[in-house]
Amino acid sequence: MGTNCAIQDDNMSQYLIDYHVAKAKSRSGLITIEATAVDPLGKTIVDQLGLWSDEHITGFKNLVDECHKYGAKVSVQLHYAGKETNALVTNIRPVSLAPSACSKWLEIPQELTTEKIHEIIQKFADAARRCRDAGADAVEVHAAHGYLIGQFLSPHMNKRVDEFGGNLENRLRFLLLIIQGIRQQVDNAYPIIVRTGDLSITEIGAIVRHLDGTKISAILVSTSSGYLAYLAEKIKKSVKNPVIIKFLLLPLAETLNLVSQKIFCRLARRI
Repeated sequence: MGTNCAIQDDNMSQYLIDYHVAKAKSRSGLITIEATAVDPLGKTIVDQLGLWSDEHITGFKNLVDECHKYGAKVSVQLHYAGKETNALVTNIRPVSLAPSACSKWLEIPQELTTEKIHEIIQKFADAARRCRDAGADAVEVHAAHGYLIGQFLSPHMNKRVDEFGGNLENRLRFLLLIIQGIRQQVDNAYPIIVRTGDLSITEIGAIVRHLDGTKISAILVSTSSGYLAYLAEKIKKSVKNPVIIKFLLLPLAETLNLVSQKIFCRLARRI
């Protein structure tokens, strides 16, 4: 989710600081700063927040420090659009980069070279280090909703025939290397959350079981269908990590039942 409210050079705006501080004052436990691009070529909207430069750190630190005053923890969602961008955003041709040259409307993205894949992995790792330096309490890797990492995970979008395509193990490689790269930049205790979804229940289950063996702290299950408590409960039975779901407002008793299973609940527009 993005608000399109960054200011010049994709820096943090006072509007966004005030917006998140209002949530902190409402006693939110964990506030996630919206989709933050790790590369200017990975933006999905024009005025998207960026964290590809150390010059961005100060704005994020200002936001984090203000939220901490009210007891809220803060995470930052790291994002790369892949084929889900357009020329108005990137101002280049080819318009976008993707695992494969799969069609998106009338635009054909450029297939990523292996060299470029590793460059993007490093950009995620560097952005995570900036999150830590800004005082953020956790980092979230956006691997859902058809953006770049989700494109690698999808057998429909990823038609590669190298080590990053084909079977699930290969399609997961990009995400796993991003997690590994982040761990090399931050200590083992620093929380990493991975957001996945918008695949079949079988595929999501297989992915989260793979992720459960990595050094992540929680798995966020997120699809466009909204309420997913039934899926989260099924996934939690097969993994050790806490599970977070995106959902509609629930009765208190049902929410407490989920939390008792280490399934946590997340809201966006409804806060």
